[in-house]
Amino acid sequence: MTDFCNALRTYAVAALALVMAVPLPLAAQTVVPPIVKAENLRQVSPHVHVITDGGIAQVPNVGIIVGEKAVLVVDTGLGMRNGATVAAAARQLAGARPIHLVTTHVHPEHDLGAQAFSAETKMIRSTAQEAEIARNGMDLVAIFRRLSASHKELLEGAAFRKADVTFEKDYALDLGGLSVRIMAAGPTHTLGDTAVWIDTDRVLFAGDIAMLGMPSFMGPQSSLGHWLVALDQLDALKPAVIVPSHGPLGAGEYLATTRAYLTEVRDRTISEKKIGWTVEQAIEKVTAAIGNRYPNNRLAGAVAAAYREAP
Repeated sequence: MTDFCNALRTYAVAALALVMAVPLPLAAQTVVPPIVKAENLRQVSPHVHVITDGGIAQVPNVGIIVGEKAVLVVDTGLGMRNGATVAAAARQLAGARPIHLVTTHVHPEHDLGAQAFSAETKMIRSTAQEAEIARNGMDLVAIFRRLSASHKELLEGAAFRKADVTFEKDYALDLGGLSVRIMAAGPTHTLGDTAVWIDTDRVLFAGDIAMLGMPSFMGPQSSLGHWLVALDQLDALKPAVIVPSHGPLGAGEYLATTRAYLTEVRDRTISEKKIGWTVEQAIEKVTAAIGNRYPNNRLAGAVAAAYREAP
């Protein structure tokens, strides 16, 4: 049990370093500041606009969904400066219409710009997100502050905004002639992962659940089994466009590739555990077997989760 707990701690730290794409200590080398650029705004469907990340680490793909009576923003960027950029872009598209705000998960580059939005903006969170913030939200902020000097500056005074609306599983939001479904999808990348579906446009904001890079399991609450269930639920929607948290936009291939990866990790890990290997040995053997067949794979966390859940 001690070995297993040590492995969990190891993979959680490694996964965080990988997903941040920079070392955990204050970076000595030059790091591109994670700044949301309003000029990257583009329309991807009749009602959906995206400020793309521009290929910059720690910048999310930000969504602005425009209905006849209201607007929904998905993710905020890191800190007040980025949040203000997103809020201004949303206000320009919204005009006098009210704005709602949701985040795909509580990592600071997705959530910690919410303070820049006006008091009239309605913050929507799942109860799982709320629990995650209460448990270790500010610990995450402290970790992010150490990533670079620019992270530290951007997160000066940052705090999580209180939710105006909370939900357990699904929340239907009427933007006026446009219905948006907000879904609690975790525990996957995090406990409070949230997906956003615009049925009329067939656009899915998938967060970190499906993207070009392979999944990052951020801690012992991340579940490989539940991740596969979430992929099936999202695939049943038949999205024409998938907007991931980071990286290029895609479609159903993101769901299929992620499923294939997780299924192989699960099956190989079960086999190694049945032989009697420790979790550390299973990580080594599954990593060797899979090699570099998937982009940016983060195998240690995925194998540790599969090992924990294996019979």
